[in-house]
Amino acid sequence: MPEIASPKIVAPNQNLIRQSSVTIATRPPRTEIYKAIALDVVAVLAAALFGWAYYAYLAHGFSVWLLLAAFTFFGVLAALQTFLAKKIGQTLFVILLESLAVIGFFWKDNWQILAIVWPIVFAFLAWGYLSGRGRLDNSISIPFFGTSGTTLGKFTTGLLIFMVLIYAPQIGGNPLLVSQKSFRSFFNWAAGVANGFYPNLSFDGSFGKFSESFTKMELQNNPSFKNLTQDQQQMAIAQETQQFEQSFLENSSSSVATSSPASDAFYNVLQGMMNAWQTESGGWFVVGWMAVIFIALRSVGIIFIWLAEFVTLMFYELLLATGFMKITEEEHIREVIGY
Repeated sequence: MPEIASPKIVAPNQNLIRQSSVTIATRPPRTEIYKAIALDVVAVLAAALFGWAYYAYLAHGFSVWLLLAAFTFFGVLAALQTFLAKKIGQTLFVILLESLAVIGFFWKDNWQILAIVWPIVFAFLAWGYLSGRGRLDNSISIPFFGTSGTTLGKFTTGLLIFMVLIYAPQIGGNPLLVSQKSFRSFFNWAAGVANGFYPNLSFDGSFGKFSESFTKMELQNNPSFKNLTQDQQQMAIAQETQQFEQSFLENSSSSVATSSPASDAFYNVLQGMMNAWQTESGGWFVVGWMAVIFIALRSVGIIFIWLAEFVTLMFYELLLATGFMKITEEEHIREVIGY
C-alpha cells in the first residue's frame, strides 16, 4: 500500500509561492519617531527665523550677515530633511508649514503679493526635496553632494524669488536692496580687497581723503605736474580734488560732506543713478530692477550653495558621530519591465 505523504507545514515566515523568508513590517522605534519630529520642528523654526531676519532687515536694517546665517541654517535643515525624511506626504506637510513660517512676518503686506509668493516658496522647497530624494533613492551609495546640491539649488532659487518679490513694493522709496548701514559693511570689505590693487587710494577714510588720494594718483605721472614747485603742486591738488568731488557727486541723491565716510558718497551716487533710471523708465523700472537683482543674487547664490553644502556636511558628520542618524545597507527587490 503506497505511503501517504504527510502534509508539509509552512512556517509563518515563509511564502507559499516562493519559498523565501518574508520580512514582517514593524513599527519604527520610538527614538526614531522622536528624532523625526525634532527635525521637523527645528526645520519649521529655522524657516520662521529666516522670515523674521529678512523682515527685520527690510524694516529695521538688521545685520546682513545674520540674515545670511539664518538663510544658511534654513538651507542646512532643508538638505538634512532630504536625507532623513522618507515619508513624502508627511514631509510635504512640514514644507507647507515652513513656507507659511517664511511669509508669516509679512502678513500685513500686500495680500496679492503674498498670494503669489507663498505658492512659489512651497513649490520650490517641495521641488528641491523631491528632486534630492529621487536622486538619493535611485543611487546605490549615498550621493551626498549630488543630493544636497540639488536640494539647495532649488531652495536658493525659491527663497531669492521670495526676497525679491517681497522687496518690490519698497523699490519706490529706496531702489537699493541694502540700507546705507549694510552697504557700509559691504564697502569696507570691498575696500580691503581694492587696497591690494590700489594701495594709494584711501577707501576706508572720509570722502575728502578718498578724493584727494584719487587726485594724487592721477597727477603723479603727469609731467607738467612734476615740474611744479611743492606749493604749486599742493594748489593743483586742491583744485583738482574740488573738481573731482563736484563731478563725482553730480548724480548723487543728496549732498555729501567731505568729512562723511567714502562709502556714504558711493551709496548716494548709486541711489541717485537708480532714481534717475526710475524717473526715465516709469513702471518698467520695477520689473527691470527686480530682474537685475534676482540675476545678481542668483549668480552669487552659487557660492552660497557651495558654502551651505560644506556646512551641511559638518552637521551631517556631527549627527553621524553622535548617533542621531546612521548609515545602513538595505536589500531591495524591484519589478522591472522588459522584453
